[in-house]
Amino acid sequence: MRVTTRMLTKHTAANIMANADAMQQTQRQLTTGKRILRPGDDPAGAAVGVRLRSQNLRDEQYLRNIEQSRTWLDTTDSVLGDIGDLLGRARELSVQASTGTLGAGDTAQVAEEINAIRNQIISSLNRTVDVDQHMFSGQMTDTVPVSVDPTTGIATFVGDTGVSVPNPTDLTSAGGVDQVLATGPLTSKGSYSIEVSISNGQATVTATRTADGKAETQTFAIPGTGAAPVPVEFANLGLNLVVNENLTTINGNNTFEVDGVGLARDIAPGSTLDVNVSAGSLMPILAQLKTLHTALVNGTGANSAANTAIGAIDVAADRVLSMRAQVGAKTNHIEFAQARREAMQIEGNRLLSVNEDIDLTEALTRLTAQQTIYKASLEVGSRVMQNSLLDFLR
Repeated sequence: MRVTTRMLTKHTAANIMANADAMQQTQRQLTTGKRILRPGDDPAGAAVGVRLRSQNLRDEQYLRNIEQSRTWLDTTDSVLGDIGDLLGRARELSVQASTGTLGAGDTAQVAEEINAIRNQIISSLNRTVDVDQHMFSGQMTDTVPVSVDPTTGIATFVGDTGVSVPNPTDLTSAGGVDQVLATGPLTSKGSYSIEVSISNGQATVTATRTADGKAETQTFAIPGTGAAPVPVEFANLGLNLVVNENLTTINGNNTFEVDGVGLARDIAPGSTLDVNVSAGSLMPILAQLKTLHTALVNGTGANSAANTAIGAIDVAADRVLSMRAQVGAKTNHIEFAQARREAMQIEGNRLLSVNEDIDLTEALTRLTAQQTIYKASLEVGSRVMQNSLLDFLR
């Protein structure tokens, strides 16, 4: 085979270009600090990098959710602490009013302060966080949870709780004691169903979560007419009921106030956390404080109203403590999730670095060798291509 000058020139130029490309590739790697600049450099490594970067983006979003949740929970705990302090002061005033020893001026001052405390509690329950999201509205965060009628002053909870138990079945035992059994859906965004039975002054409530079929049963004494509300807590389900009326019978008008439907945030793959609580279970104390204020202003039934208010305040204070305990448990959960997610993010960044970052020492050594080879190829090429056909035709 005859080797022509053209063939020599072509192969020499190709080798020079290949050496230049290799040197430039190493220079780009040193400039960026990455060994994979495009998928073709390492297809398998590029696929791993895409997966790791996607995981890091998810971790960043989870951490943002966690930070928002911490802000929400910290604010909620602070507000509940303020409400607890207000209830403590309201109890002190109620005890004073129950003695019947207050003069007209003192009674007026107590009435004014009771009304101010009630307004402060309402204001606290209507607090917002994270761009006007209401903390105590359950899932309805864009809705003001407590609405006050400007004419009557009656406070109404307008969140996503307060559902009825319909379709009663009235039973009478052989001894003539009325017993009532009712089963009906607990229609809420939390999707629960409950079964209520009443026998000999005791009510038994069984709540079942539709999603997983988990059930819990609580038994309590039936509140009499005018008695303080009875909170019924289903700790294993994260659900709370407040019985606000006389349950000696059950009919289509019986209602239960439900607390347990909240706003959930994703804090890890497959893990969500309810970050807010509902104000529904605190509504009875607002009504009781209004009743006490009215009695003090009118000067009739103040002692009785004060005694009733003391019991209602104690129930509300216990509920606030329970809510704060729930918030504290959620905060602990958040802290654990944050620590784990941060550790996973650090590990993900480390794996991404191992997969894509260059070995600086190796790359510098390689660049030096490539520069030497490139210079040598230029030198050899200049000698190979010195002679041409014109040189032989002289």
